[in-house]
Amino acid sequence: MVMVSNEVTPPSAVPEDIYACPQTGAALHRDSDVLQSKNGSQYPLREQIPQFLRFGPPDPDGADAKALVRLNQIARERGWLHALNEIYGEKSELYRYVTAPQRAAFLDLLPLQKETVVLEIGPGLGQFSPIIASRARWLYALEIDPSQAEFASTRCAQQNVTNASFACGGDDCRLPYLDGSFDLAIANLVFEWCGARNPDEPPQNSQKRLLREFARVLKPGGALWLTTKNRFAMRSLFGKLDEHAYQMRFGNALPRPIMNLMLKLRGKRYPAGVLYTHNGLARMMRDAGLDPARSLWAAPEMRYPTHFVPVDAASIRAARKDPTLLQGESRITRLLMPRVPAGLVKRVMPGLAFIARKRP
Repeated sequence: MVMVSNEVTPPSAVPEDIYACPQTGAALHRDSDVLQSKNGSQYPLREQIPQFLRFGPPDPDGADAKALVRLNQIARERGWLHALNEIYGEKSELYRYVTAPQRAAFLDLLPLQKETVVLEIGPGLGQFSPIIASRARWLYALEIDPSQAEFASTRCAQQNVTNASFACGGDDCRLPYLDGSFDLAIANLVFEWCGARNPDEPPQNSQKRLLREFARVLKPGGALWLTTKNRFAMRSLFGKLDEHAYQMRFGNALPRPIMNLMLKLRGKRYPAGVLYTHNGLARMMRDAGLDPARSLWAAPEMRYPTHFVPVDAASIRAARKDPTLLQGESRITRLLMPRVPAGLVKRVMPGLAFIARKRP
């Protein structure tokens, strides 16, 4: 079990400023309350958080946005954990999702050491950020929602984390960092949503760009942890509603032209998120300059994993001998997954988990 540490030893030396204009790549330097480049690009700081959003936050007057504003207010006044409890409730799924320590078990699989400089994409409400920072030299976290970035930053500060820097941006899947800045990048269950805020192009184009951006900002030999949902997950093949396709049955599991046609009939230009098969995502990473070094089955499912099993048939057969291994997230998947041939598990497991390496 991975526990959050409230005691974080400051690094011996703070990494140099690595922010860059996401449009031009020019280095940015702080001047009062803005980051600016020599060629005139400027990005404001709000609550000490650089703002790189290209399209702006969605629905700022919606109920979710208002709840986050109140969440931040309570967090500043009475603490981040009290705020989560008051706004969402200690028994809510969201409270569990952002506080359960078992969700951080994947960090034990990564090359994460005291000298590691880490990029975390989509820190959300800071569920992993304090833990990552406690193991690393420095953490840079990029969040698409300004209010969530503010809460994650507050949460880290209140947990005495002194080696984390938060920024808001990435809605066009361009990263505001200099080339070769990171030893490790982490994108845990966010890739499927990347590109959803970009109205100018299909999400697939944005996702491919993000993979190329990972290759750009990683050092040679640097590692990427990428997890996402599986296009042909068993639950999807049984017609479950797909939140990435506006609650359409089967959704991403349908042939792309059929899914796109059905979305068009519903008045949607693009899906909210695009999922991939195991081999399809591996191919995309290779095309971007990233070599998938390991592929893992997170069981029983990606959000609350208890086991990480290499997807080769021999490893899956060995893991199935463990009586504590749950092979599905629902009654029907727990019934059927043990009957799936070991060599086919990667095709229908709930999620995809890769450790990839940037080519030297």
